[in-house]
Amino acid sequence: MAGHAMVEPLSVGFHAAERGRVTSADTVLVFGCGMIGLGAISGASLLHGARVIAVDVDDAKLGLAKKAGAAETINSKTENLHEKLQALTNGDGPDVVIEAVGLPSTFRAAVDEVSFAGRVVYIGYAKEPVSYETKYFVMKELDIHGSRNATSKNFSDVIRVLESGRYPVNETITRTVPFAEAGSALAAWAADPSQITKIHVEL
Repeated sequence: MAGHAMVEPLSVGFHAAERGRVTSADTVLVFGCGMIGLGAISGASLLHGARVIAVDVDDAKLGLAKKAGAAETINSKTENLHEKLQALTNGDGPDVVIEAVGLPSTFRAAVDEVSFAGRVVYIGYAKEPVSYETKYFVMKELDIHGSRNATSKNFSDVIRVLESGRYPVNETITRTVPFAEAGSALAAWAADPSQITKIHVEL
């Protein structure tokens, strides 16, 4: 039953991988290992066969990202993102960057770090205006995409991956609560969202 509740949020990340035209030849960087980022990681890796590098500031979330299909991880709080990425991509940068955080810094880093002729996919919402070096859009000949919601095909793809048993469903659910406790669980999530990936409410 828990897997059923995962289909919609994971499908949003699967859709972002599709928007980025991810293939098995690509190295894909995913910013953010929350529920949506995990969908992008598993969509790019488990569905399309890409090599995925996951970035977050939380080691526990990076550990979960590996179980969801990331080949490598970078903690951008404790490691130098640019240097580590350059080392992992022979100085080229990733072919596709999927941004699932919604901060001006990660919005800019997506453009800075993606390879020449690369694709950038934004799922996150930055809650304030973002200033860019627009020359990189032109010099790198970038394709920049927004990604929102999902298609029925994305739902089917998620279900197929979940049925294969390759996605870590149980590890993704941070808390399971009865319906009567849903309000307090959501309040705790609002107070400290970094500690929650998915709350499963039992009906």
